[in-house]
Amino acid sequence: MLAVAARLWWVLVLQGILGIVFGILAILFPDLALVTLAYFFAAWAIVAGVSHLAEGMRVAEARGRSWPFAVSGVLSIVAGIIAAVVPGITILGLVLLLGVWLVTQGVMEVYTAYRIRREVTGEWILALAGIVRTAVGLIVLALPVVGALLTATLLGVYSIVAGLTALTLGWRLRGLRSDRAGAGRTVSAGT
Repeated sequence: MLAVAARLWWVLVLQGILGIVFGILAILFPDLALVTLAYFFAAWAIVAGVSHLAEGMRVAEARGRSWPFAVSGVLSIVAGIIAAVVPGITILGLVLLLGVWLVTQGVMEVYTAYRIRREVTGEWILALAGIVRTAVGLIVLALPVVGALLTATLLGVYSIVAGLTALTLGWRLRGLRSDRAGAGRTVSAGT
């Protein structure tokens, strides 16, 4: 397995470079990154919908009913078409979901800190993180544009970090391949 990965080191290097470039572009052009994200969601939803419909037809042949697959497939296709035609709605939906998630997580962190205050020292750090997360979530919900920019920036930062990780791993695998090739030549030359 490692030998195969070492032979394909350049795939990770390419992935890393593309991740870094995408991350930088997402930070520099957040509107473009968000629209691209909406289109990727649209494509994914449409493909998933077609897949559910196809699976439903196979199930219907065997069992006679497949309405759950049909409902899921049609809803996925409709969601994908809406996301492709009106990407702003998709972006808004993702941003509002982010806001609700941040508020929920923050409140749960504050609650958890309160519940463990007698058992753990330093629980105030968890409470503080929860308060900050809740505040950011409320800002995102009140000002979705801020949430959209936050989403694009986080996507960009994640892409850069993931790109650097892939790039580093690719170069390490390249070095491993060189080491193994050199060791192989030494062994065969000595026999």
